[in-house]
Amino acid sequence: MEKAQLLNTTFTFEQVVTEDMTASKGVPGTPDVFGTPMLVMMVENTCFKCMAQAAEEGEVSVGVTVDITHSSPTPVGMKVVCTAKVEKVDKKILTFSFEVKDEAGVIGTGTHVRAYVQKAKIEAKAAAKFNK
Repeated sequence: MEKAQLLNTTFTFEQVVTEDMTASKGVPGTPDVFGTPMLVMMVENTCFKCMAQAAEEGEVSVGVTVDITHSSPTPVGMKVVCTAKVEKVDKKILTFSFEVKDEAGVIGTGTHVRAYVQKAKIEAKAAAKFNK
C-alpha cells in the first residue's frame, strides 16, 4: 500500500485497563485510574499499527508530536478503544486525529504526528550518542 492511500483511513485498537496501566503505578499517590502516559501509549500504538500497513522494508514509524486532552477517568477492568484517523500525509509524515472512549464515553481526544524512519538508522544514531 502507498503511504498516500492512508489518507482518511481509520484504525482502531482496544484494550482492557489493568492495574499496571494506572496513574499510580507511574506516580505514587495519584489515583488508581487509567494513566495519561498509558493513554498516550495507546494512541501511539494505534497510529503505529495503521502506518505499518504502508511501511517499506526496514521502515517503522516514530512519534513526533502528541497533543492530547485526557478528560475523564477510567477504572481498572473497563475497556478502552482508540480510533485514529489519518488527516494528512506529507511524504513520510502523517498527522492523525484521535478519540479514545471507555464504556461510558469519550475520555481523550487530540492529534498525533508520526514519521516513517529506517529502524536500523535511527537505532544507530541513538547508539552513537554514547560515543560523544
